[in-house]
Amino acid sequence: MVLPTILILIAVATSTGYGRVDWVEFILKLIVVGPVVGFAIGGVGSWLIFQLDRQTPIRRELQSLYGIGLVLGSYSVGTAVGGDGFLEYGEVTSEMTMLLSFVLFGVVLSEILQDAPIWPSIALAAVLIFAVRPASLGAVLSRAHASWEARLFIAWFGPRGLNSLLLALLAVHAGVPGAEELLAVVGIVVLASTILHGASASPASAWYARRISGKVHEEERESDAAAIFGAHEEVIPRISVKELSERLQSHPSPLILDVRSRMSYEHDEGRIPGDIRIPPDRIAEWARTVPEGQSVVVYCT
Repeated sequence: MVLPTILILIAVATSTGYGRVDWVEFILKLIVVGPVVGFAIGGVGSWLIFQLDRQTPIRRELQSLYGIGLVLGSYSVGTAVGGDGFLEYGEVTSEMTMLLSFVLFGVVLSEILQDAPIWPSIALAAVLIFAVRPASLGAVLSRAHASWEARLFIAWFGPRGLNSLLLALLAVHAGVPGAEELLAVVGIVVLASTILHGASASPASAWYARRISGKVHEEERESDAAAIFGAHEEVIPRISVKELSERLQSHPSPLILDVRSRMSYEHDEGRIPGDIRIPPDRIAEWARTVPEGQSVVVYCT
């Protein structure tokens, strides 16, 4: 979401003599052509590997290598048609080089701190860390299926990473005037975030763990992170204890899943004989192993 805006601003700062037609062509290639090509290659490639895997099962390690090939292919073709490969490849690059980048960041920061206004940069870091990020994440989480403790925890800690440094480096690489000072300011903000969030990680995690151990939180009932933001069905089909008993006497009998939260499970040793214990956050993973047509009954209390 941020990268296209950054690239357009870099082009505005560095380009001279661009006419209206040139700008329209540039923006179309950046925002439309590149992503369309990337999605096309990724979609066709994913469909092909899915069809092949249905006929001849392919090991997950090989599928992972194939996925990397799709990413590289999207990057290459997107660049060849005049788009920007970073739209398809930037996130993968940042993940692959994150550890090395943090090391190099420390080396570079020691040299560029003198280029940044220290106290205004620290003030900016305080505003971003204590106000802007919590407020924006609070808005994102406003309709999430999560407790106030989880919202507060997420708003304080995440998301974090090297994205801001990588975006600033793009400006330096493009030769934008004042980009070195901008990188220094961003470096101070990231350094402040590293210190504050690193120091608070253990006590904040311990606090959240204590809150979870006291009662079942809303986010514990979800199978994965995506479900926290998903819509729930208003009516969940239910069966009575008597009906479950009758189904267990039939053939084939249903699988019974114990999907209680960890806190509920640890505080109540009662279980239905023959059930399978699956924590709520592992249901989606477990479901991929169930044969098609298998009847399943779950209980959580």
